[in-house]
Amino acid sequence: MFLQPTLAVEVILPFRAVLVLDLMGLFFLLWILNLVRHGRLYVGYGVIFIAAILGTMVTLSVPQLLLGVTHLVGAIFPASALTLLALGFIVLMLLYVLSQLTLVSNRLAVLIQELAIERSRDSARAARRHND
Repeated sequence: MFLQPTLAVEVILPFRAVLVLDLMGLFFLLWILNLVRHGRLYVGYGVIFIAAILGTMVTLSVPQLLLGVTHLVGAIFPASALTLLALGFIVLMLLYVLSQLTLVSNRLAVLIQELAIERSRDSARAARRHND
């Protein structure tokens, strides 16, 4: 049932379109590398984006691979398959970023509590010294 052939249309992207998309991918790769190099993008996010961009560039550049992905997701047109994969990538990145944000938020809450306890102890010590 899952591996039945679909009605996927074999569409070969024009060379110019593949060239433009690959150049865009190359621009994004260089931009991401520059952001990571300057510390403006976390390395883990950079690796994820680089893998996604390279995978997309390879998929777009190899017509058989693009048709295979189209068949795999059960789409009729390659653009629909790529849109579905992009949506899946966005959802995965959203979950990953929100989980990282939750970890940072929890660490910050613990740190603030420890800082409040330490300041309370310091003010209590200062009050005792002042009374003595």
